[in-house]
Amino acid sequence: MTHTLPHAPYINAIEGALTECGMEPEQADAFAEDSYDVDFLRGVITLTPETSGIDEKRFRHGLILIWDWHTGRDEDYYRGPVWQWARLNEDGSNRDPEPLPVPGWVMPAMLAGSVATLAHTGTATPMTTGWHQHLRVPVQDAIEAWGAS
Repeated sequence: MTHTLPHAPYINAIEGALTECGMEPEQADAFAEDSYDVDFLRGVITLTPETSGIDEKRFRHGLILIWDWHTGRDEDYYRGPVWQWARLNEDGSNRDPEPLPVPGWVMPAMLAGSVATLAHTGTATPMTTGWHQHLRVPVQDAIEAWGAS
């Protein structure tokens, strides 16, 4: 039996929105991380010039999008979701992540728009619209239950 992590539907929706706007991710993963014995949820989406059509002159090796949801039990992080991005290095590692100017529950199409401007201009367009309530609430409730366990 396959166990789906509670944030996988959101990361899948983001992957779909990026693909729909012509920036097909090379890879998209949803997983649980462990930071100093405090679990948190993470989604990582990789965009490369080869698969995503992003500007090779601007992002030679590509970029990654990172979504983190922290339980609040780790004193270094606030509770809840946040989006960040980073340039990829030739060896597959990445530079230090920078915040994306979007809410943690941004609507997938809005995130795709912000990332498209980042990919083409080097600066992400701020977005303020959250993910639709009827779509977000089941995922957020599943994440809250996961965080309480």
